[in-house]
Amino acid sequence: MTAIRTTALLVVLLAIVALPAVAQTPRMDATGYGFAAVSVDETASFNNPAGLPLLDTFGTRISPWPSRASLNFLADGPEDLNQFSAFYAGRAADNANGWGLGYMGTSNHVDNDSVSFGYGQQVGNGLTAGASVFYQTWDTPMITEQNGNDDSSTSFDLGAMYRREVAMNAWRFGLWVEDVADEYGGPLCHVGAAVELPAGVQVGATLFDVTDEFDSWVGIGAEWAVPTLPLVVRVGSADGEFGAGAGWRFTNFEVNAAWMDVDGGDDWITAGATGCF
Repeated sequence: MTAIRTTALLVVLLAIVALPAVAQTPRMDATGYGFAAVSVDETASFNNPAGLPLLDTFGTRISPWPSRASLNFLADGPEDLNQFSAFYAGRAADNANGWGLGYMGTSNHVDNDSVSFGYGQQVGNGLTAGASVFYQTWDTPMITEQNGNDDSSTSFDLGAMYRREVAMNAWRFGLWVEDVADEYGGPLCHVGAAVELPAGVQVGATLFDVTDEFDSWVGIGAEWAVPTLPLVVRVGSADGEFGAGAGWRFTNFEVNAAWMDVDGGDDWITAGATGCF
């Protein structure tokens, strides 16, 4: 019976860490991951790498290639869950290409480390394409001594994005194909759209797992950079789970926090800092 329970626990834990990972930052959490498939922030290498040439920055440019980086952590969540992430992205000044990398570490009975590196290229008028390599390792400390269950995988993502100006609005449409090497059940197709409205408003939506390999779900979110204040307000829903957050901007530097109402009654609070240079 003990062996059966151990095997069942291992299967559940490995299934959790092997499922597609969405880059977790206060911005992504607060907006319900609605911008994932059309990501043009520092998480693009972890999400859709085609967004790297379109990297969005704020503040005063102080380098020849606009760059954006963030450090983030889970401030409060389920017991014994620890999470930390770091992301960087940079692009050419003329938006011809972009590159980025990211790291996310999670510890909660399973120790999971994920690293990504991505590159994106402008391929046409408003059309970009990108690719990224995604490497993750996981370890189950509770049962590794018995079963030796350390493991790792390397997979590849592809993406395409189209940006078009319509009147006073800028639209983005994204296709993100995750795990094309079929390391954990892929390839998985995600699609998304976002619109940049006047007065600092952005709205985005992503349909995850279009082919329903695991479970299709929708993330939708909005962000408002208040024109008269250094305040950014965010709200969203990830598969029906509500999220909200805010950021306070100091020219080239921003501090962020987000709250998510997760199934099971656990509130998740993430915090972090983002800088542009």
